[in-house]
Formats: sequence, structure tokens, C-alpha cells
Amino acid sequence: MINFYVTYTLKDRAAREGFYEEIKACGVIEKSLAEEGCLRYAYYYPADRENQIFLWEQWESRQAQQRHQEQPHFRTLGDIKTKYRAETELLIEEC
Repeated sequence: MINFYVTYTLKDRAAREGFYEEIKACGVIEKSLAEEGCLRYAYYYPADRENQIFLWEQWESRQAQQRHQEQPHFRTLGDIKTKYRAETELLIEEC
């Protein structure tokens, strides 16, 4: 199993809200969860940071997550990140 902890930092709270709304609207969450090997794909708002959003991805294997990166909805997420100028910090944990 492998976990990806992704912190997105945006300009402000309004940008964070817009970023998340677009992710929900285009189905990135549901499409990711439907992928083979996806165990968790959940967004959270940190209590102490109004301009951040946190994503916890959990996959059965690194290969499953690599297949995820080849999906159209992954590219859509990249476009949304670019639109909102989201800075990304990634931490990977293999279990």
C-alpha cells in the first residue's frame, strides 16, 4: 500500500473554494475512487490554513497510482491546479 499526502496552497480562501468546487464539478473524486487499486481519495480543509486544501490518496500499489496519472481526469486536475496557481507539496509513504 502507498499513501500520497498532497497539500495545495492557493492565493486565499476564495481561490481554495473555487479550486475544490471545480474538482467536484468535473468528477475527479468519483472517477479516481472508481479506479482499480484506489483505496482512498479524499480532500480535507486544514483547520488553521484558509488558503490550503489537503488530499489523501491511498493506493494498493505504486503501479495503480501510476495508472491514475495516465487518466483524463488526472490531466483535468492538472489544468485546475494551473488555473488557480496552486502550489503543491507532496509526501509519499509506502507501507
